[in-house]
Amino acid sequence: SERIRPVPHRPMDRLDRIFQEAQNRAASEDGGPKRGLEAALARDGEDDASKRAAMSVADRVLADYERGDYFSCLGLPPPDCDDAGRPVWDVTDAAISKAYRRASLAVHPDKNPTPEAKAAFDKLNDAVRALRDDVRRGEALRTFADAAFKEKCRANPQLMAKARKDQERRDAADYGAAIRAQRAQQLERAMARREKASAASRRRRGDEDASASSSDVSTDGDSDDAAREVDVQKKKGEESGGDRVEAERGPSSEA
Repeated sequence: SERIRPVPHRPMDRLDRIFQEAQNRAASEDGGPKRGLEAALARDGEDDASKRAAMSVADRVLADYERGDYFSCLGLPPPDCDDAGRPVWDVTDAAISKAYRRASLAVHPDKNPTPEAKAAFDKLNDAVRALRDDVRRGEALRTFADAAFKEKCRANPQLMAKARKDQERRDAADYGAAIRAQRAQQLERAMARREKASAASRRRRGDEDASASSSDVSTDGDSDDAAREVDVQKKKGEESGGDRVEAERGPSSEA
């Protein structure tokens, strides 16, 4: 029999990682400078509102793209998360296209011939492609949702406990569904194997019946041939006997 393989609980690992990062941030909130993606997403330092306002459109687009913020590149609202840490972003494809047209006007090479504008225009094109691609958009949404969820958990630690319980219930349901699906697949494969074996058995029986029928026909033919041979020999004997009678009688008186 086939072995049913367990399903890994990756969402819970993700929640544990987010919670640990939130705790680390809370512990070092008054410590050294923030680094990497966390700093970019938090908009600390050079990316605060006042400094962004002083930047050119092209420079803002390039800075946003550099940290993977396709949303701000196009002037779209950033994603949020629900209480379970899942991404929340209800911007439609039509709104994405409209935002792209509006943003691209400011950095279009025909209207702004500077090298920065040309580079920003190229980044805008890639940003809109990213948000129209299911995989790249999903990755960007999860990145922002994780950052937002860390902030929520830092402000409200009870939220993480609730999220963990909700995730455990979902994991248990998903695990049970996966096991049932595996069992159904195993049953389907077993039925297919039995049907294949049954069909092969029926074919073998059919071949044997056909062979037996052919043998019977051949035997009947041989019997018929033997009977015909007996009749021929009998007829020849009768004809030979008649000739001897005529010879014994001799010539007729009329002759």
